[in-house]
Amino acid sequence: MRFMNIKHFAFFAILLLFCGCKSEKPTYNNENNKVVFAQSSYIFGVVNDEEWFEVPIVATSAMAHNQNMGVEVVAAESSAIEDMHFEMESHTVTIKEGERSSYVRIRGIVEAITPNEPMIVKLNLIMGDKSVNTTYVTLQRCCEFDINNFAGYAVVTSTWSMQYMNQDSHLVHTHVDTDENVVVIENMFYEDYDIRVKLHSEDRLNPYATLCGAQVLGTTGEAFGTIYGNGKLMMGAAPEEYLSYYNTCENFLLLYTEMYVEEVGTVGYFGHILEWISDDEAERIMREGF
Repeated sequence: MRFMNIKHFAFFAILLLFCGCKSEKPTYNNENNKVVFAQSSYIFGVVNDEEWFEVPIVATSAMAHNQNMGVEVVAAESSAIEDMHFEMESHTVTIKEGERSSYVRIRGIVEAITPNEPMIVKLNLIMGDKSVNTTYVTLQRCCEFDINNFAGYAVVTSTWSMQYMNQDSHLVHTHVDTDENVVVIENMFYEDYDIRVKLHSEDRLNPYATLCGAQVLGTTGEAFGTIYGNGKLMMGAAPEEYLSYYNTCENFLLLYTEMYVEEVGTVGYFGHILEWISDDEAERIMREGF
């Protein structure tokens, strides 16, 4: 009997010990939990009407229960008009219990957004009847990249030709290397000297171009009427502050280069704009001139 009492005592002691332990499960207080847009601004490149962009909303700690919030479009401070230039998937957003983030979804209406005219949407995050945070969404029209759009005839307007060839613009023909996204500018300034330029399309908002290494542009005799150095006029990359880029909607390329002669020195830095045109327009220029 004494043995049973000791057993019972031990059992109840263990039971009391477990009951007295504090729970390891965290507790939450939504009132002290700050909820904001993850960034103060976003830029999205709109290429079609099907792509939805996500604007993240984050909390400082996990939610104790589902938290519903409103998302207000501030029309008076937006250049974009809802249902004309963009659509919202919903004007409410929920961060679920135990989670710390969610997102608002927005899509651009591509036909209504003009290239080179970004549209801005101001969004307010509403909790209760109060605005707690703001972000700005910029919708910028982009066109799908197709290297073949940079093949054919193009008009070159260059500070080099203005200074050394006594002409503002001239017509060239181009072809492409589709495997490497390279545009080959045939006889860019002088006969039998092609220039290769690579188009980088990884970032639709920031398409840029680079020369495929230093290349022979022509001879110093053709350019200057005499031989300098080894007689080769070279085209190389300009310093980093001169960014070369292209536009997929308007089919043009702005290329900055250095012209130099090896073992002699730099001639200068020059800008070249190539604008691709139709075959009909090219025929007109060949027939009538600029």
